[in-house]
Amino acid sequence: MKRALAILALAMLLAAPLTALAEAEEENEIYQLLDENGETITWYAGEPDAGDEYVSGDNKHYRVIQVDEDSKRARMESLGTFALPDVSWLDDDTQPVSATKKAVAMYCTHSDESYESGDGKSSIEKRGGIYDVAEKLKAALEKKGVTVYYSDENHYPHDAGAYRRSRATAASLAEEGVDAIFDVHRDGIPDASQYTSEVKGQEITKVRLLVGRQNQNADANKQFAAQIKAVADKLYPGLVKDIYMGKGSYNQDLQPHAVLLEFGTHKSDKNEVLASTAYMADVLNRALYGGVTGAAGKEKSPAKENSGGWTGIGWLVVIGLAGLFLYAFAASGNLKTAGSKMKRSVQEMTGGLFGRRMK
Repeated sequence: MKRALAILALAMLLAAPLTALAEAEEENEIYQLLDENGETITWYAGEPDAGDEYVSGDNKHYRVIQVDEDSKRARMESLGTFALPDVSWLDDDTQPVSATKKAVAMYCTHSDESYESGDGKSSIEKRGGIYDVAEKLKAALEKKGVTVYYSDENHYPHDAGAYRRSRATAASLAEEGVDAIFDVHRDGIPDASQYTSEVKGQEITKVRLLVGRQNQNADANKQFAAQIKAVADKLYPGLVKDIYMGKGSYNQDLQPHAVLLEFGTHKSDKNEVLASTAYMADVLNRALYGGVTGAAGKEKSPAKENSGGWTGIGWLVVIGLAGLFLYAFAASGNLKTAGSKMKRSVQEMTGGLFGRRMK
């Protein structure tokens, strides 16, 4: 019996370093993304794939063309400048077209994700600090009048099956008829300075937008991410870090407005991460409900459009009546006679609806 316990204890001691090594390898699977001249463009936690696309903070567009697993480097080619949607409607004083009911969904696929500064470590199995970020974002959206269908379901462990497990959560939330679904994460790159930023004089962390390019909604989600970045760049420059379009679906096939949001990295100050949620909530609200892009974004609300239409008709009626009166006066040379003729003309034009006395 003692011998068996000794063997078990030895096995556990040997397994512990292997487990720690596996976790370290997962955390350190960091790739350096380089341009055609070998200059670093960005860093990516995970393995990129040929065909992945990237839009930098200054809207330079790249595509991955080669991945070297040994050196953890990926070569990218330039695709020029990425054209963001027109959000000039943000400058309008009038409220653009908006939904009557505003509803989004939110969950966390990687339930363990945490922040060393604030949570004590980068991974907490039962409930990571990422839930605090999601709930802070939820509260900020609700202040904007947005209904948030939120799930704090745990999808641990942080492995290749996490998205398969979170799919049931995402599918259930999608059934609520929401306008968008957000999967809240934090990045895993070790350099927190990549996410450090300042908005309105407040220190915050940037947010990376991640879109899956292998599902039927990829184009729609890509455009939605571009809309979010365009609004953020206009309202809060420095808030959105970039957009990465990676291999996989990330369950975004469930909704044409689905984006993965990465708030800082595990090395970021959690207070700065939480500070960014209020700005991000405003951006998401405006991107979804603040109006539509392009020339249509400058249109007035339906009520104001109708008001303007009736104003135009009213002026036409006034001009028409004035013309009738002048014609009648010119023909008769008498104000009283002109009034009588005008009254008869109005009765004839309106089928007797106007121009007669009420009985």
